[in-house]
Amino acid sequence: MTRERILDTRPDGSVAITCPDENGIRYLMLGSDWWQHPWHERPWWFWIVQFQRKVARGVKPAAAYKFCRAMVTGGLSRREAIELIGEYSVGHLGVALEIVDISEIPTDRTYRDAWRRSSNGGPIWVCEKAAQEIDEARMWRLYETA
Repeated sequence: MTRERILDTRPDGSVAITCPDENGIRYLMLGSDWWQHPWHERPWWFWIVQFQRKVARGVKPAAAYKFCRAMVTGGLSRREAIELIGEYSVGHLGVALEIVDISEIPTDRTYRDAWRRSSNGGPIWVCEKAAQEIDEARMWRLYETA
């Protein structure tokens, strides 16, 4: 299991965490010549179709191109592969993409929906107003079931 996580800040200030898959990292490092690669022995134009599908889904064209090209040719280092996964998978959804170790993410998930980050990145902090709303909703649910 990979220890790296990709953090990004969404437009509302909330924090999204992406966990890159080891197989995806390996595919970007080794390319489609690797026999277990999902694009192995596909026609030469397969990557163009995948590029078009990704752009139609909202992925930025530059990120889609780099991703598809790396899937075919490989050659990325582990760090470059993780950066590309972040750029490709969440680059169009948020800002301040940052690769962090799992130890830098809070372990207490009680106020996970209240986690915030600056639009420039930085550490995760808990928004008091959002945490209060979470507590209030939890208390109302307990009241209604009692």
